[in-house]
Amino acid sequence: MNPSLSDLSGIDDNLTRELNQMQSDPATPLALRCRRIALGIALAVALTGAGVLLLWRLPLPHLMPANVALGLLLAGITLALQSQPLIRLLPVRLLALCIAALVAALGLVTVAHGLSMGGADLDAFLAGLTLPLTGSPAMPIHPVSAFALALSGIALLLQDMRTRARHAPTEFMALSLAALNLVPLAGLAYQVPALADLGNTIAVPAAAALAFFSLGAGMLLSQPSRSLMAIITDNVPGGQMLRRSLPQTLLVLVLLNWIISRGALLELYGQALVSPILTLLNSSVILVIFWRTAATVNDEYRARLQSASDLAQASSLLIAVSDNTDDPIFVKNRDGKLIFANPAMLRSLGKSREEALYRSSSELLPDPDEAAQVDRDDQHIMQGRVSVTLEQTLHLPQGERTYSSTKAPWFDASGQLLGLIGISTDISTRKEMERQLKQREAELEATVSQRTAVLRKLGDHLESVREEEKRSIARELHDDMGASLTSLNMHLDSIYKALPDEPKWADKATRVRTLVASLVATTRRIQIGLRPIMLDLFGLKAGIIEQLEEFEQRTGITCKTSLPDDEVALAHKLEITLYRMLQEALNNVAKHAQATKVDVILDVDEDQAVLTVRDDGIGIPSERINNQSTYGIRGLSERASFLGGTASVFANPVRGTTVRITLPAQL
Repeated sequence: MNPSLSDLSGIDDNLTRELNQMQSDPATPLALRCRRIALGIALAVALTGAGVLLLWRLPLPHLMPANVALGLLLAGITLALQSQPLIRLLPVRLLALCIAALVAALGLVTVAHGLSMGGADLDAFLAGLTLPLTGSPAMPIHPVSAFALALSGIALLLQDMRTRARHAPTEFMALSLAALNLVPLAGLAYQVPALADLGNTIAVPAAAALAFFSLGAGMLLSQPSRSLMAIITDNVPGGQMLRRSLPQTLLVLVLLNWIISRGALLELYGQALVSPILTLLNSSVILVIFWRTAATVNDEYRARLQSASDLAQASSLLIAVSDNTDDPIFVKNRDGKLIFANPAMLRSLGKSREEALYRSSSELLPDPDEAAQVDRDDQHIMQGRVSVTLEQTLHLPQGERTYSSTKAPWFDASGQLLGLIGISTDISTRKEMERQLKQREAELEATVSQRTAVLRKLGDHLESVREEEKRSIARELHDDMGASLTSLNMHLDSIYKALPDEPKWADKATRVRTLVASLVATTRRIQIGLRPIMLDLFGLKAGIIEQLEEFEQRTGITCKTSLPDDEVALAHKLEITLYRMLQEALNNVAKHAQATKVDVILDVDEDQAVLTVRDDGIGIPSERINNQSTYGIRGLSERASFLGGTASVFANPVRGTTVRITLPAQL
């Protein structure tokens, strides 16, 4: 079963009422224009009443009785208050009701006293009710004006009243008020005394009749959303036709009738021609106006049909997309209740459309904690008025599923929040793959750690074997080669004594002695390089000093040291590593630095041992520092990394190079 358009719009019963209120909301442009016109009429009526009251103090003809002027002033003020948004405030509403009650009381008292007297005494009594502001004679009140005054007050007093059928009595009273005062206005316009005075000895004042007629129109315009006015103000064909044709039709007909009547009074044609002329002209005017209005409404109706067709096509497309996608699509109202769900959403919930629609999260999801979290997320998105993409793991009838949901607030054309729209993608498979990938990564890291430990142990063993071989070679050089060279030197001394005392034999003896001494020195240097005796016997400090002395003697580069005052107590493997790395650093200085001075600094604390070798040579280029193929730098880094330390090489600010080796003190 495909969802209907009402399902797609996501409007439930409560939301329908809200949208209906928005359609007739006074905030619409047409309603605002009606209210502004009503406010203008109210101010004009109030100013008319105030102006007439002021004129009573002057020796000028009076436009209407003072009581009527006072009533119009109060009625205009009341209507102005009721036409403003401030009427929602309780003090303003009470003030408007009090003034309306005063107007109604003034009119009712006038009508009551008038009905209790005979016709001859009526004018005199009504004249006595006027307010004698000056010494001017009182102006009698016409019964129509008195009744209109009472009707105005009652209508304003009942402005907010509704019947059971949702009708507003004020609308009918306002129409009656306008129609009642339209009769004397027509009599005055067409100079018909019977209509102007309505059987009384005095005529209805033109200013009073016009003011009450305007007041009735203002009452209607002040409430554009009520039943009668809604027919005109609604954005439907009937209302549009009335708004377009009614004002101009009435205006043109009244103007034509007045012109034809004036022509007959001026004897431009006979009275017998008035009716035929009016019939022809009125029929022509009505035909032209309604024909033109019908054409305009037809054009708009065709445009609406086209819009409806486009909307139907778009809705059909949306239905097709919604029904055939595997991603759940849903819409919720402001209360968090589901008002639309596509088939994928219904399948994920394990419910039918009837079981799911108009249900809250707590009614749709089996886990109350998850339902509460979903509601919190939805409220946060609606309050923030921005779309959000989030992951949600839910326990549904088909099992635990993880969704990536994009949710966005849902607004109407005026920007009012209606609810929330969402689309979800089931990422459970992807999350499971991610979990497996993380597990594989953890297993791989564990394997790498194990292999690294094995390699480190193997490297440690190889280093131990290498050091043992060096020690063995150094021992053989010391025991065998050293003893042989010493014995050779002793035998040569005996031979030197047996040689003739001649210059050529003395020169040869000197050269042989020099060669043997060089051989002894080379043998000793190789022996120290392979396994320093001072390091084995006296520790790291003695080994460093011995190595620097040999380096200074061999290269001529001045060496300075800064060593701890106390004896350095480090593991033998760590001492060997520091010693070998110092050898490598000094070899690099001798080969590349072109230095004249080398500083060697050793700092040892409980956590680490730091060896710094700083020279004043030409410095090392930055490309060589980052070049991993450089054997010397790579060898230092590998040795340090093997023991969990670091080796850094950088150029000094002025000149020279610094090598800093940091190793953990405890292995």
